[in-house]
Amino acid sequence: MTASRSVVDRLDELVNVETGELDRRIFSDEEIFDLEMEHIFGRAWLFLCHESQIPKRGDFFEAPMGRDNVLVVRQRDGGIKALINTCSHRGNAVCRADEGNVKNFMCTYHGWTFDLAGELVGVPGLKDFYHDELDKSKHPLRRVAQLDTYQGFVFATMDPEAPPLHEFLGRTGRLSLDLVAQRGDMEVVPGIQKFVLKTNWKFPADNTFDFYHPQITHISAQAVGMVPSSPDTLDSGGAMTPEGKNLGVQRLRTDTDTIVLLAEYGHAISGPSWSAVMSALPPEYMSIFEWHDRPETAAALGPLGLQIGGHPHVFPNSWITFDGQLSLRVPRTVDTTEIWWFSFRNRADSAEAQKAHLGRQIHSFGPAGFLEQEDGENWSQSMAQTRGGEARNVPQLLKMGLGRGKIVQDDGLAKIEAPVNEHAQLWTYLVWKEWLKRPSWDELRRNTKPGESI
Repeated sequence: MTASRSVVDRLDELVNVETGELDRRIFSDEEIFDLEMEHIFGRAWLFLCHESQIPKRGDFFEAPMGRDNVLVVRQRDGGIKALINTCSHRGNAVCRADEGNVKNFMCTYHGWTFDLAGELVGVPGLKDFYHDELDKSKHPLRRVAQLDTYQGFVFATMDPEAPPLHEFLGRTGRLSLDLVAQRGDMEVVPGIQKFVLKTNWKFPADNTFDFYHPQITHISAQAVGMVPSSPDTLDSGGAMTPEGKNLGVQRLRTDTDTIVLLAEYGHAISGPSWSAVMSALPPEYMSIFEWHDRPETAAALGPLGLQIGGHPHVFPNSWITFDGQLSLRVPRTVDTTEIWWFSFRNRADSAEAQKAHLGRQIHSFGPAGFLEQEDGENWSQSMAQTRGGEARNVPQLLKMGLGRGKIVQDDGLAKIEAPVNEHAQLWTYLVWKEWLKRPSWDELRRNTKPGESI
């Protein structure tokens, strides 16, 4: 029995559904990380970029796909191809830039040159050194197995047997992207924010759904008005200093104004409803969300989609914020994650409105973000404990509402209404476990179909 097979055999012990407990080794085990790279990032449809980033012929954007980097290139005929950024000669990267516009790609090692479609068109010394015996047609840049778009979002997979993108996303994944696309004539603001955290990629991924932490983690953001605070504060059983002083932070909602959507392949949406979020925002924010009241928005999102105010997550590593940003959690090593932020704006908005919107975005998340820098400290500290001598033996807990998440079908979507909960986090790890078993695509779809409760 191989070592990797033994890990697969222990998955049900590592993620215990009945107790809501996770073995911390899933965040620091190199073997598990290798399986994730092969079985998840080597098979799933992954977000690469938005079409607005490559509008002209020859435009390109470099994006990560697991351990590979690919060049997403606008073709001469207007189409898009994604080429693995490695020369077919000796493996050097054929492009060192993150994005730009080119007529071709030339490897700086020996000068092999490739056109926009990745075809080998130039080899120095082809006659003198290769005696015209090298067949250039047999040595193009390697392409991804499949590439497709939805609402301008470009995705690709390395698996030729993967289902079509539309099917992989399903209604929940498509709804997640519609929540950005329906805001108007959307484009990505030039310049992707990138920074590195010493944490496993799954910590920021499951934090997408965590509405239990803001009351404590984001006290600073509340103090400066970045996060609207509530007149209600936690009682003496909640957030207190060691001296017994009440910190005066937001009281958690205990009603059912929270919506969770769970879907095949691991996609999920979870958080406060749209009305709950809007009720917490100051009046000057209302004009930003006029798009939500348009008839075409209602037609595209549907009745349930209009209620979504929480965070969508397209499995495995893309999530969308309430304010129109998309984040990639890029796993570089088992304990290093690169965070990418794509900020969207409406081309129809005034320059002043776009500037104000971008200011809110970059000061919420990213290297200048109040929220994510506070989050990042938690993730890094949590990651460090997974390598402790005894600390790694303490299980991670996902017990909030365990077994109480009744799933109902609403307009073809698997929905839970509950107070603040950990249903979506638990769902993410349950599906993560199925991916690592590497079933067939039909089996994976069946095994990740939401049941009656979680």
